Amino acid sequence: MAQVFVKYNPYRLQTLIKVNGKEIEQDSSLQKYVKGKRLQEWVGNFPQELRNEFNTLDFNVEFYGMELDWDDFEFAFRQAKETGVIRNLSLKFIQGQSTEDITDKITEIFDDLRTGPIEDFRDPKLLRAFENIRTAVFPVNVVATMSSGKSTLINALLKKKLMPAKNEACTATITEITDNDSDSFTANVFNQSGELIEQIPDLTYEVMDRLNSNPEVHRIVSEGDIPFIDARTTALMLVDTPGPNNSRNQAHKNTTYSAINNDSNNLILYVLNGTQLSTNDDASLLDYVAEQIAKGGKQIRDRFLFVINKMDGFNPEDEGVANAIESARRYLASHGIYDPQIFPCSAFTALNLSTTLRDVDIDNLSRAEEKKLPSAARDALTMIDKFIEHESMHLEQYSVLAPSTKRELEYRLAQAQENGDTKMQAFIHCGLYSIEAAITAYVKKYAQTKKVKDLVESFHEVLESSQVLVRAKTTVATDEKAAQEIVARAEAVKAKIQSGQDAKNFKARIAAFDPMAQIERKAENLTAESSVKTSAIFKHYGDTITGRAEAKRLVAQFAEISSNAIAQMSAELESVINREVVETGEKMLLEYQEKLTRFDEDSAGRDLDFDTVDLIKGALKNMQEAVVAWSSDEFAAEAVEDFGETTYETKTWHEKVGEKAEEVIVGSHEEKVGTRKVKVGSHREKSGIRKVKNPKKKWWSFWRDKYIEEDVYVTVDDYKDEDVYKTVLDYQTVMRDVYEQRSERIEKFSMATSKIQKALVSKFRLNIDDGVENALQYAREQIDKMKNQFMIMFDELDKLIAQKYSELEACSKDQERKQQELEHNRRILAWIEDCRDRIGGILEI
Repeated sequence: MAQVFVKYNPYRLQTLIKVNGKEIEQDSSLQKYVKGKRLQEWVGNFPQELRNEFNTLDFNVEFYGMELDWDDFEFAFRQAKETGVIRNLSLKFIQGQSTEDITDKITEIFDDLRTGPIEDFRDPKLLRAFENIRTAVFPVNVVATMSSGKSTLINALLKKKLMPAKNEACTATITEITDNDSDSFTANVFNQSGELIEQIPDLTYEVMDRLNSNPEVHRIVSEGDIPFIDARTTALMLVDTPGPNNSRNQAHKNTTYSAINNDSNNLILYVLNGTQLSTNDDASLLDYVAEQIAKGGKQIRDRFLFVINKMDGFNPEDEGVANAIESARRYLASHGIYDPQIFPCSAFTALNLSTTLRDVDIDNLSRAEEKKLPSAARDALTMIDKFIEHESMHLEQYSVLAPSTKRELEYRLAQAQENGDTKMQAFIHCGLYSIEAAITAYVKKYAQTKKVKDLVESFHEVLESSQVLVRAKTTVATDEKAAQEIVARAEAVKAKIQSGQDAKNFKARIAAFDPMAQIERKAENLTAESSVKTSAIFKHYGDTITGRAEAKRLVAQFAEISSNAIAQMSAELESVINREVVETGEKMLLEYQEKLTRFDEDSAGRDLDFDTVDLIKGALKNMQEAVVAWSSDEFAAEAVEDFGETTYETKTWHEKVGEKAEEVIVGSHEEKVGTRKVKVGSHREKSGIRKVKNPKKKWWSFWRDKYIEEDVYVTVDDYKDEDVYKTVLDYQTVMRDVYEQRSERIEKFSMATSKIQKALVSKFRLNIDDGVENALQYAREQIDKMKNQFMIMFDELDKLIAQKYSELEACSKDQERKQQELEHNRRILAWIEDCRDRIGGILEI
């Protein structure tokens, strides 16, 4: 039996592996498999890799690390044993500890660095990069179909009634709520152009209701307290994301698909109505979720929490709650989502526990006192009884929680039962505690560890480059031969920089970097895929469309499919642009470092124990942060913000006779389509002729009463495309028959499916082509701006290098200065080592 020891540090992304007491070789396939990666990226296949490497089925495994990582590690090995990858297995866990206030301690060290003897730590660019990382927010996108209780769930998480909850599809805004631990909420309100249109110093439910009803409001950016998490560790941001069936424009749907995309750095709460699962509203979106999960590993799967809301609607005496949960699993599986993380809950009960019942002693409530409560509070009391008294309604038992998180929940529940805390028991049983715990676990496992890693790396390179410079100064003061070599290199490098020829060649190579070709190729592929998806619907209708109802149904289905296809394409194109921008930035940095390597190779001091690039590692780290900024979700999202905004809406066939897209219309005129009977005595009765444009009232509502006749007109558009015109003309003929009540001719209506397909697909392709061109143009402009900005920064780096070499030259030539700085530099080196030790101590587990 192989003895395996694994130590994993999530802050350093370091994995130490020993087999039979011996550390594995650094160039072994197993070490390469785990090196520099998050545990969740490699742990799934790690048992198989161990088996392949050591050719055995029997393992005694010891894991040293954090409890949340142990959950995943243990699960992978248990699963490997169940599937026969491992035959005999013994597992042991050694729990590592980390500083709870690790972020605060890193900030404290950084403050010390800023006041220390190294000037680079006062560089505004470094300070800005550090602050951006320290204050970075982690988004949790809440996505739902209509009537799922999404707003109630967000309010329950806030423990405050803030988001308006209505049954109809009313959400036309994107609301972001960032945690800052403040008791009050503030907000900035933006229109679709990104312009600030209102500032709200005190955001309330009533104000939010007003804002949601205002069609000018596109985005609400709010700050306040999200009680279940500490903003000092990770600033959580709840995003009320437009759902698949309540989005008033294509841009909102694009936003939803973008949030779900595999490349997005966020958590998804997908809310479903537990009492009404099988709807078509979210079919396309769930299919897209399944695609994204299939692309990634465990971290991607962990991103999606499926909240089954409104579980209070079940009667535990008549309906099986477990069966309802199983139905949800089957429903998700039907869309390709297997083994989902399901969290059944009653957001309504949880919200009232935190609001209307917060100060109410529900265990000693008299009947008279109960009657004085708001109706929502009285309803919640009934729900609380249900969750307390019926074990099948203890929803936490159905939630998919990690073992460590589940143990914490059980401890809290035991405490509540021991203390007779009915409210806490109900809060746990109604499922919201499980959701909060799952969000917190994800943040700790992924977002918080990444933030700590980024914080440390933001100034670790500055320490290292400062250490190199100070050591070089010390060497200059004590080693004459090394001093001569340093001077020789300094002169050669500075001469290269001053000549300008290398800079000219370097800029030519940078200018040759062109990610647009790859972006354009991918856009072409995405366009082709979208066309295939949207065209597939027509084959189900055969060669001929017979009847007005069938034509309308086809158009409605095409409108929905094309809208979803545009949203998916928008999200995928955003990812492509993002990745290509990152790669371009990395290429530029690599090209610059190679330029510096050529400087060193051409100089006489090539045997020195440091390279030119070592002198500016901190500044290069800042540039890496600049790459991230240029390739952020905000940049890519802006490139595709209005993608497909003019989609083909179903209402054009229902409400406007023959209306087509602006792109194929050159004008319009009014045309008489016949006469219509109008009921005598109605408001329509009038002598003479009256024009009626785009009538909405159904023709069959006018019969069986006394009528007079009036002329009926419709607006007829003039078309550039003769085939499109013929298609619309055929449809107008049907509508004319409708107005003249010629039902026998309606029944005989027949139109080639290919004609309708051409009309619809031509509009769809116009939208796609325009959207792609706009996105490509924006990306092209921004990439050029990035190149220009980077060239300025590279010039600054050249000046910085020349400055540092001038310092070394001065130290080597001035004997008196050598002696003065020798002790000073030794003190600085000791200070640097102390800082590195302090940081290392914090990051150890």
